[in-house]
Amino acid sequence: MKTEIKFNVLDIIEEIYLHSRDSHLREPLFEVLKDQIAMLSEYLQLTELQSVLFANCFILGYDDANVAGVFRRFGFEEYKVLRYKTDIQILFERKLLKKGRRYDEKKMDFTVENYVINSITKNTSLPFEKNIEYQLVDLLEEFDANSELYDDDKISVEFIDLTNEMIDDHQRFPFFQQIRKWKLNDFETFFLLDTVWDAVQRGDNDFNTDVQRTVNDFNKKKSTAIATLTYLLEGKTKLTKLGLIEFNKVQFRNSCNARLSKKMVSFLKDKEKIDLGFSDHENTKLVQHKTILQKTLYYNDAVTTQIGILRNAVDEKKFTALQTRLKEKAMPCGITALLHGEPGTGKTESVYQLAKESGRNIFKVDISETKSMWFGESQKLVKKIFTDYEEYRKNEKACPILLFNEADAVIDKRKPTGSSNTAETENAIQNILLEELEKFEGIMFATTNLLTNIDSAFERRFLFKVRFEKPALENAAKIWKSKLPFLSESESLQLAERFDFSGGEIENIARKCTMNELLNGIKPDFNEVEKFCREEKWGGEERKKIGF
Repeated sequence: MKTEIKFNVLDIIEEIYLHSRDSHLREPLFEVLKDQIAMLSEYLQLTELQSVLFANCFILGYDDANVAGVFRRFGFEEYKVLRYKTDIQILFERKLLKKGRRYDEKKMDFTVENYVINSITKNTSLPFEKNIEYQLVDLLEEFDANSELYDDDKISVEFIDLTNEMIDDHQRFPFFQQIRKWKLNDFETFFLLDTVWDAVQRGDNDFNTDVQRTVNDFNKKKSTAIATLTYLLEGKTKLTKLGLIEFNKVQFRNSCNARLSKKMVSFLKDKEKIDLGFSDHENTKLVQHKTILQKTLYYNDAVTTQIGILRNAVDEKKFTALQTRLKEKAMPCGITALLHGEPGTGKTESVYQLAKESGRNIFKVDISETKSMWFGESQKLVKKIFTDYEEYRKNEKACPILLFNEADAVIDKRKPTGSSNTAETENAIQNILLEELEKFEGIMFATTNLLTNIDSAFERRFLFKVRFEKPALENAAKIWKSKLPFLSESESLQLAERFDFSGGEIENIARKCTMNELLNGIKPDFNEVEKFCREEKWGGEERKKIGF
């Protein structure tokens, strides 16, 4: 507890300072101010000489101060600092002074610690170093301030020394302990601290760290910066290998940003009580089942039967029982379904409706996004999809659905080995996907427009395979009526008979009618709908008079 002092500390410091000019620290100074120096010495728990040194440092320590300047005031040449170096060092060790951002051993730049200034101005006792409670955020802020000076070339190698000194002097923080256990090099330490500070400063972990700028800040040589950037983005640093940071998916390196990994966010929350939160919206599309609009879908007979089976399989009670039974029989317990067929036939929407009915969120992945410009990155991204899904599966109340949307790029027939670099990459992606499906324990749907070119290895991995076709005549008429209620039963049937449209194409016509009415004030009628139908496919596509 701080206690009030019976004398005014600031007055004594000022008096010592005023008498110190050109004193050369000789005996008369100590005789004239004997009582004052004794009181300050007791207050600071320093020797009388150290107390005089501190008093002068305190007054001069507000703007770009250094010990060499203090000694000039005493009337000394700067080299005389060396004679008193041991006493000066005590002031730093006792945390009364803090090394300045441009610190060098000759001039010994310094600032006065804030807690010292506060105690002296309030005339209360000093909370000596053993009682000082630095917060991790305070130290990160200090790191950032030093970093800004480093960016401006105001300090160089001293910045690395200051950073390492900060980490080593505050090993009571689990975060700093871990940095030493991980054995990060200087750049890795800098990048991690910078990423943590960016997240703390912004209050979120939303890819706030500009990767190229951070690399350039650390590396003053352009060639070194380019090499470091490549090394970093190829995942060769401990930051990636230990799972501490991750990058967003962009086409160009100069627009890449970084954030802390879920592992790092959890560590800071558990060990340092810093809660940054973790959002996956940049990497994936987590669709909440509550936000899905309920729709009535019209299936042909064969699809109706298979969708009914899938509906039962993803029902929570039946899904749990099914997994238990399959595990007992040492069989793969994941539910995997391939929905294939022409565009607009309701494949993706079927997954959404099953998710809504079963109360499951959707972990949606567009496979085209995994085709990264960085060679070798695509395979890592595919692996990460399943790693992320497992995290969701553990944390979600109901097992989420993994939706591979438009999966054509990874389930078509594999290319001949050696045909091209692209083919090699695509084959590698397929191999990873096949391996993951072997041990998959959740619920997965893949949609594709492919009808005949599916690789046989994937055919075996999917437990259910549902082929979607354009709606039969009766269902097409129902879709027309549901989308455009003003149509009569006979008009809906006429449109179904004349135009061989998928459900998606019929919805497009309905949207055009709505837009035309809103923008042009034209109320839709049968003739207007028919006109839009003819425009939909370059003059209209008459329904063929054969079965499907």
